[in-house]
Amino acid sequence: MKFTQNLIALAACFLPLIAGAPTTQLHSKVQNPHAQNVVPNSYIVVFKKDIDSATIESEYASVNQILSRRDSAHKGIGSKYDLEHFKGYQIEADVATIGHIASSPQVAYIEKDGKMKANALTTRSGAPWGLNNISHKQSNSTNSISHRMTNSTTDYTYDDSAGSDTTEFAGRATWGKNFIVGSKDTDENGHGTHCAGTIGGATFGVSNKAKLVAVKVLDGEGSGSNAGVIAGIEWVGKNAGPKSVLSMSLGGEKSDALNAAVESTIKAGITVVVAAGNENADASNSSPASAPNAITVGAIDKTNTRAEFSNFGPVLDVFAPGVDVLSAWIGNNTAVNTISGTSMATPHVAGLSAYLIGLENLETPAAVVARIQSLASKGVIPNPENSKNLVAYNGNGA
Repeated sequence: MKFTQNLIALAACFLPLIAGAPTTQLHSKVQNPHAQNVVPNSYIVVFKKDIDSATIESEYASVNQILSRRDSAHKGIGSKYDLEHFKGYQIEADVATIGHIASSPQVAYIEKDGKMKANALTTRSGAPWGLNNISHKQSNSTNSISHRMTNSTTDYTYDDSAGSDTTEFAGRATWGKNFIVGSKDTDENGHGTHCAGTIGGATFGVSNKAKLVAVKVLDGEGSGSNAGVIAGIEWVGKNAGPKSVLSMSLGGEKSDALNAAVESTIKAGITVVVAAGNENADASNSSPASAPNAITVGAIDKTNTRAEFSNFGPVLDVFAPGVDVLSAWIGNNTAVNTISGTSMATPHVAGLSAYLIGLENLETPAAVVARIQSLASKGVIPNPENSKNLVAYNGNGA
């Protein structure tokens, strides 16, 4: 972004007000001051909703002036977020600088930048069963049923990214964007390829005609940050059209900033499907699981029992297969693996979302979640733990 002379002049006038502000305001605007699982010295600054572009440029100029006066090895402003309903930035800075930033009347709140992780567990032995389960009302079915169709829906697979070289995707997978600095434009973990295979793989996919776009926000160890995840969400929000699906098999501690970015993307017409998490705890304490209008997915096993690891609670919208799920993997173009987690349940519902959007021409994310819940098998989970007792179903089997 370029700063005009007028904006810089305005910033210079505003600077003394910031510099002289009491640092106690830091504690009122930093929403998670005691968070421990965070990226050191990294913060997410969120602007007030009614801020305009000129004022944002003035804020950046002011912050850069503050940073120029401090002898610090911190990197300063990183990603800038410019979604229609969510604007802010990531910054690496010391506590005193954050205190100055917090004193700006244009700043709504600040968060310590939380760490993110893939919501998958260790590898287990097993056989494919998720497709069978999602196409039948009864568990333990041995075949899958779906309409034959040409599906133009695009699904953005969003974590450590999908390997586009596997034969599972038959030329339908493309590279989107990589937000892990210094990493290769490929899946270095396997988790993303596994999820993408469940969404749209030729063998394992719920929507096996969907187009797939890889967005990399987790590293080879399956780790990332809220700041990087928000940057990826912004990219999808600006590059995906309405009726697209964003699948997020990741999670961390609750973040209002991350949830706000998800909500802004949903308002743009993109259906967002997220993992409930693997802590066997209330998902309302996790993000993006607690984003109000995302489709939050818990995991069941092949007997329709809630998985022992799956998070639960009122924020869950539906359950799907998440134990011993077989799908594509990295290593060679025919590799497969069997793993468990709400990460594995989520792409079942992301694929179902893409399938239903293409089949029934559903117009909005609200229509998608309503249709998924109306089709779902009801009351079959013996241990829902205060969650909606719904199991994802495509409406085609007995």
